[in-house]
Amino acid sequence: MKYKTPKVIRDKKAKKQALVNFLKTFLFKGGMFFLTSLLAVVCAFRLSVSEKTYLPQNLLQGILVCLFIFAIFIIIFLSYKRFKKYRELIYKGLFLIVAFWGGMTALSVFIPVFGAILVMGVLIALWLNSSTVLAHNILVVLGLSGAASFLGLGVSPSAVVIILLVISMYDFIAVYKTKYTASLLQEMIKNKVIFGLIIPKEAKHFKCKIKEVKVGEKFLILGAGNVFFPALFASSLVFTGLNSALIISVFSLLGLLFSYWLFASQKGAKKNPEPMSVFPPVALFAIIGYLLTLLI
Repeated sequence: MKYKTPKVIRDKKAKKQALVNFLKTFLFKGGMFFLTSLLAVVCAFRLSVSEKTYLPQNLLQGILVCLFIFAIFIIIFLSYKRFKKYRELIYKGLFLIVAFWGGMTALSVFIPVFGAILVMGVLIALWLNSSTVLAHNILVVLGLSGAASFLGLGVSPSAVVIILLVISMYDFIAVYKTKYTASLLQEMIKNKVIFGLIIPKEAKHFKCKIKEVKVGEKFLILGAGNVFFPALFASSLVFTGLNSALIISVFSLLGLLFSYWLFASQKGAKKNPEPMSVFPPVALFAIIGYLLTLLI
């Protein structure tokens, strides 16, 4: 009779393996998230002390208007079937505009403008030709960190708190009520342009093509908004002090960890847990971090 490992031992091994998988995936997820936030803070600091840099002022109204216009554009764009054949082209255009502008902003505080243009040109060429997960994530990290650093300098921390609360409510509704987030994600995957970080569950999957990405199998997706707004919040505190900005970054990371723990610990969903709203826990922890900075 074939020996069978006792159930207690099997369960113990399964839990250990689940913990290893959890930590490995979060290493990639949290690592890229924190790198974006940290790079945004450093860029914001360098921009704030640069005499040649134009710093935006009173951007809250402008950001809200832009978000509203963007939301209307997406709704109209996805509603008309006649635009279907142009969707991939438009998605790629929007992605590259944000990535190039944000990347230029981030790189130009470290290297000359010509060098920044050259680096971004090479990265975009790699993204267009190879379309690997690694090339995509590099563009996203640079694009979001640069945009967050520049815009964060023109927004007060209290204004960002309002933005976080509003987007938290929107994200909750979009994920659990209207299911809009899931449909938009499928649309982006279909058009091979993903506005967010692609999180592989194994390091070797960084070499995969974007067209191979399937959520729940080898990859997870962390939407751009979940990364950008915490980085924006941290950057808005640069004038207060680097320590305050870094506290926001760390607390945002803790919020992401808590959110991922909730996602991974769902019952009855071992392989493909149900989609969850990532933004509210991240925003909550970021706001807690901000309140802590007011007490220090």
